Amino acid sequence: MPVDGPQVGGSEARLLGDERFLRRVAYLYYEEGNSQEVIAEREYCSRQTVSKALQKAKERGIVRISIVPDLRAGFLRNLARDVRIELGLEDLVLVPGRSFDHLKECQSSFDEVVIEITTAAADYLDQLLKDGDKLAICGGKTFMRNVERYLKPTKLLPNLDVVATIGFVQAHTTYGDANLIAHDIAVAYGGRHTWFCAGAFFPNATPDFNLDGFKALIRQYPMLDDAYSLYEEVSIFMLSVWPPHTNDDVVTHGIISPEQMQAMDNLHPVADINHWVFDAKGRCINELMDSPPYYLTGFEIPRLKEVLQGSGKKSILVAGGGPDYIPAIRAALRAGVANILITDHVTAQLLLEI
Repeated sequence: MPVDGPQVGGSEARLLGDERFLRRVAYLYYEEGNSQEVIAEREYCSRQTVSKALQKAKERGIVRISIVPDLRAGFLRNLARDVRIELGLEDLVLVPGRSFDHLKECQSSFDEVVIEITTAAADYLDQLLKDGDKLAICGGKTFMRNVERYLKPTKLLPNLDVVATIGFVQAHTTYGDANLIAHDIAVAYGGRHTWFCAGAFFPNATPDFNLDGFKALIRQYPMLDDAYSLYEEVSIFMLSVWPPHTNDDVVTHGIISPEQMQAMDNLHPVADINHWVFDAKGRCINELMDSPPYYLTGFEIPRLKEVLQGSGKKSILVAGGGPDYIPAIRAALRAGVANILITDHVTAQLLLEI
């Protein structure tokens, strides 16, 4: 029988503060269809505690309820098929989007679409991962951190290896830091994490700088060589893309000068992936410049095009929700750095208007 008096399993406050309890109650109610009374009996608590737990689960984002009519679900499936074929993608996952005109006026609408996209990406990644996989992930507080946030692992993967695609941008880690996100994903699955223990940027200070020599030099450090060796075995990449000038702090922090930034702007960048910058044709601007303002450690994103060809490896691009992302996503797909896209349906429709 449900308990109406003192809590046998512990105080109500302690139970409601336990995320594992909230998830368990939510699963029993929404997934298994048990009544609140049955759950209370199983959990040795009162029905009122179960009711409060379900509400708390909604507030914490453990449970999100959305109603998608069958007509819309069918529309999204058909649109996903058409866009996937047109863009030559291996797979495409779409979530309901919002009018871009409305998004310009309402940050909360953009945030809602981002939550939908990143939740879908988290579910997709969880279904895709298997023990022994090697996962490389980029950084970003808007998309990649939210993928980690909404990740709900359904299995333990002790032989999963996770590595960041880039080193540290600053001397201290940040919420969107690729290394920290990679670490948190590895911990969530009980897997292994490899730090990429180097700064992301190395300024091009001398005209006789030798890139090949630079790469050989940094690989002399065993910890960095471990990360570079892991890159060659990566089976799944997960990336996000930024519109240009969303990372102007590289100027603020003195990594490059305003003049160097202007030199890159003169080549009309539309997309930024881990500070590898691309133009509308999908050409990497870092590689187009005779003397780029900086060199990057970590995985060379433009290499993904050749890495993916005929390899069976997967590169998942997670982005969308706003008009600025349209040219950025187009450029990334033209560069061939992703064969799977997770975005919203408004973005997908506009991607066809090429």
